[in-house]
Amino acid sequence: MQPEIDYCKIGQRIKAARLEKGYSQAELGTLVGCSNNHMSHVEVGQTKVSLSMLLKLSLVLEKNFDYFFLDTPYAKRESLINVEIADKLNQCNAVTLITVNKILDALIEQQDMIQQKEKSD
Repeated sequence: MQPEIDYCKIGQRIKAARLEKGYSQAELGTLVGCSNNHMSHVEVGQTKVSLSMLLKLSLVLEKNFDYFFLDTPYAKRESLINVEIADKLNQCNAVTLITVNKILDALIEQQDMIQQKEKSD
């Protein structure tokens, strides 16, 4: 069974990208052909954003289409690594990177133990 699409999380991504560009909801609505009321409803997840609207938003906001799905189960693994995680790692100093690496090692070890337990059950 496929997970539900979380339109609230997609809307939050749209809002973040809009604010990054410095657009108001009305300005962005005009650029993609909808009202600011509709844009408001999309950003809070009250209205499901259509595929065609998401494509327009992707172009206007200069974001990869995958960007809008990064907080959902539909996120591509590579996009999460390349967009979200790499950006955050680039902000870290050497000491923090060493700590992050140790945390990742611990998480991978925990994941492996859980998988082994599930296989034996």
